[in-house]
Amino acid sequence: MNKAYISLGSNEGQRLESIRKAVIQIQKRIGVLTDLSSLYETPAWGFEGPDFLNACIGIKTGDTPPEVLENLLAIEQQMGRKRSLEFAYSSRTIDLDLLFYEDQVIDNENLKLPHPRLELRKFILYPMCEIDPDLIHPRLGKSLSELSRICKDSSQTKKLPIELWSPNSLIKEQILVFEGNIGVGKTSLAQKIARDYQVPSLMENFNQNPYLEKFYDKPERFALRLENYFLEDRFSQFTNFLQTLATSKTAVTDHSLFKSLIFAKINLSPTHFRDFKKNFEKLSAELFFTQRVIFLNQPIKKLMQQIENRGRSYERKITSEYLEKIEEGYQNFQNSELSFPYQKIELTNFDFVHDERAYQIILQRIKAF
Repeated sequence: MNKAYISLGSNEGQRLESIRKAVIQIQKRIGVLTDLSSLYETPAWGFEGPDFLNACIGIKTGDTPPEVLENLLAIEQQMGRKRSLEFAYSSRTIDLDLLFYEDQVIDNENLKLPHPRLELRKFILYPMCEIDPDLIHPRLGKSLSELSRICKDSSQTKKLPIELWSPNSLIKEQILVFEGNIGVGKTSLAQKIARDYQVPSLMENFNQNPYLEKFYDKPERFALRLENYFLEDRFSQFTNFLQTLATSKTAVTDHSLFKSLIFAKINLSPTHFRDFKKNFEKLSAELFFTQRVIFLNQPIKKLMQQIENRGRSYERKITSEYLEKIEEGYQNFQNSELSFPYQKIELTNFDFVHDERAYQIILQRIKAF
């Protein structure tokens, strides 16, 4: 996968909504969102017209530069822009430019990289300096922060709050389910989204399981009782929770029902798991709801640190080997034929608890799912 940076702009129609929609389409057609600048309000550059909203994003993509450009033009056309009918500078519903693709330098009739004259434009330099100030311009040999300092563009540029990226609604008529290994951040993210979007939430009552501490002390002895309790409790929780949602069916949760299958397969003997799975399937047949599942992932070393930081005494016996088995269990489950849509989000570089930008990137990725 290669790193690319894209500039977005709009000064016609619903500017913010157009830029949000463009970011979603870029993720669907081109690559994974990795970086997100604030939005900037800037005067029209090179012509008289309404002020622009501008921003820059970073993506990881397997497309070549010409393929990225082709997809950007297709998104523009889909959103109503007709470049062939425009002069060099004019108002537009959406403007998408490929700024950088790794450190490639390309100069032909169809594509120029880096994007020409970006060093002259604050509305590109300012947002790019937010997300990668040390990036060296491969033609000019200067960092973006240095180019920003010496830029002679005198236009007034207003930085808007990063929270403006958040759409008014994130989920509609479905349960947004966060899943993943122990300590990955499921509960923290689910709680934050539930609070910010004011939607009902269901958090797992793991502390109520009377066999949890005993399991970590003597896993072989208490595994079956642990998993059976979790199975019954999770189905009971979901049944009661869905009844409280009435007709809305819009909510967020930090665990799934199928989690029971993943952990039981790791912790139980083949014979016990066979019976366990039959019981799971019987309960599942009686409970149906629309769900979107987000699998969160972090390196095992980071999980161990986060488990230690939250200070639960019984979790001190969790080993990296056990977490690796769980990770493998989730991967095997994802590789099976799932009956629901799912998405994977790598959280390695995203501290969504303390970094609002990281949180907004995650929200944009969920929105594009």
